[in-house]
Amino acid sequence: MKVPAPKNTDIAGATSSVNRSGAYIPRQMMSVVLPTTAVIMGDSLIYIVLPASISDFGLESSFGVSAAIWIGLALSINRLIRLIGNSLAAATFNRFGFKTPFVIAVLLGGLTTLTYAFSKGAAILLVARALWGLSYSHLRLGAYLAAFEIGDSSNRGRLLGFFNAGSRTGSFIAVTAGATLADLAGRGIAFTTLAAVGIIGVAIALTVPNFAVRRKTPSAVIPQSDTPAGPGFGERAWAVLVSPLPESARSIRRRLLAINYLRFGTAFAANGLVIATISPFLADLYGEKATVFGVSIGIVTLAGLLVGIRWFGDLALSVPMGHLSDVWGRRRTVMVGAALTLAAMLVVALATRPEVIVAALPLLLITGSLLAVSLDASAGEAVPDEARAGSIGRYATWLDMGSAMGPIAGLLIAEAFGFQAGFLVAAALLVTGMIGYGAATRNSAPA
Repeated sequence: MKVPAPKNTDIAGATSSVNRSGAYIPRQMMSVVLPTTAVIMGDSLIYIVLPASISDFGLESSFGVSAAIWIGLALSINRLIRLIGNSLAAATFNRFGFKTPFVIAVLLGGLTTLTYAFSKGAAILLVARALWGLSYSHLRLGAYLAAFEIGDSSNRGRLLGFFNAGSRTGSFIAVTAGATLADLAGRGIAFTTLAAVGIIGVAIALTVPNFAVRRKTPSAVIPQSDTPAGPGFGERAWAVLVSPLPESARSIRRRLLAINYLRFGTAFAANGLVIATISPFLADLYGEKATVFGVSIGIVTLAGLLVGIRWFGDLALSVPMGHLSDVWGRRRTVMVGAALTLAAMLVVALATRPEVIVAALPLLLITGSLLAVSLDASAGEAVPDEARAGSIGRYATWLDMGSAMGPIAGLLIAEAFGFQAGFLVAAALLVTGMIGYGAATRNSAPA
């Protein structure tokens, strides 16, 4: 659905003078993505350094809680905080415009990285991780909003793909160069260096355009009902889970629900289930050593290579996949991406030969990236400007819920029924998501 993008705003001092140039990646989008690339490095490196430096971080068993639990909490609290932080970010951007919240989020991200360099004890580390979760909620939503403000239907997928690629670039630098520096010079030097890179990110963030997020939307965009929406439980549930749009915009809300549910299923599988179970799944298939296509390789190495393919897909293929979504149209790209992801998932779930499973896993991860960037664009294009921040914030929460539930459900299902059963559950989520999305978008413009 194409809706008007009015230029009048209700935020004093905000501007809408954004240059929608024909550049492959406009400068304004680079000024949003590059700061995220800079400050995400600390988050990525902590996953490598923390488990190997328990005593250095002061996370020995205390208060009757084991070090393993402290580590798990420190590495997951940022995701849990995002379940609340996404809606908070939407409210913040709506209230204060784009630039100020975004710059503060970048600065906060850099400061949390510096905290990792010197923190001692669980309390400081947990606070820093929670603040990073809030920071990333704003950075991610900011990138989504910028893509829709800077771009149009011909390049939004490409711009969102650029955000995904930029994030993965920062993570890749952190787990390679950053990890090497930590090994050679210690965690203090490593995280301080990455925090210094974050300062560069803040300087770049200061150049972002200060466009308005909330706009006055013409009444024609949102159908008006003769009876005002009541404050019943159903309406509150729609507002919390899907969009603040009124009941009179029920077709838009149903479409958003379908997009959100499909994104939840994709994140459950590709972001959660596969990443969390890949090492024990391969060990269950092969034992301690694997022989794949005649080559002997360690299980951890094989798992790392397969996950690395996913990172390569995000880093190198997100932009062209987003461009493909722009050219093909959202609906067609989503359905093709979902079908390919489902096919790979069923191969993993039903195959009996380990080599077939190993070959299908990277296909699942790469096609999941194609599906993700198309759904990102669909989520923003499905709503009018006035409701976009709140709706995308809720969309991001569905994504985070899928990423968080995938590992938990996958390991529990594996313990009871085997690893392949988890992929059958993920396939069922994807099938129902495809049906819902297809029905919700059947009679609408491609999205």
